[in-house]
Amino acid sequence: MIEKIIEIKDKIGFHARTSSLFAKKASTFQAEIFIEFNDKKGNGKSTLSLMTLGVKSQDVIKICANGTDEIEALESLEELIKNNFKS
Repeated sequence: MIEKIIEIKDKIGFHARTSSLFAKKASTFQAEIFIEFNDKKGNGKSTLSLMTLGVKSQDVIKICANGTDEIEALESLEELIKNNFKS
């Protein structure tokens, strides 16, 4: 398992659009993807799970990936966040 701490810079945070984009990207990998925020853990492949975490702009989250393609998954998801959820 690998982990990365990253700040959400999108002006709204994890809302419907950004959660959907993140979950869609995470679902392309075999690795399990989880987001940890404020002692809560959400499934990174579930839009609803991400939205319930309450992540806002400038909040810091931990992305956890576990599986055969965990490094590629984490790098891709980090890039998505750094680009404010633009492909």
